[in-house]
Amino acid sequence: MPKSKELTKCIPKIYKRNAENIGLFFFVNAQRQIVPAVTLEQAIWNFFRFTGIDDWDIDSARITFHQIQKEYYEDCKS
Repeated sequence: MPKSKELTKCIPKIYKRNAENIGLFFFVNAQRQIVPAVTLEQAIWNFFRFTGIDDWDIDSARITFHQIQKEYYEDCKS
């Protein structure tokens, strides 16, 4: 990852992600709050179906979701 500028260090990492990743994170979290029985994989498939994405690997999306979730929790702590 490139070195960040002092000016942008105060911006949480989640906002520096691309739109697809942010959309995935919030869509999956919303799905899991509305329907607590839905699994992570089902919520990701629902996101793919809703957005029309058909070329994103499910394992890659799962890893991306977990990375963003970790960054989000770390930013919430500070």
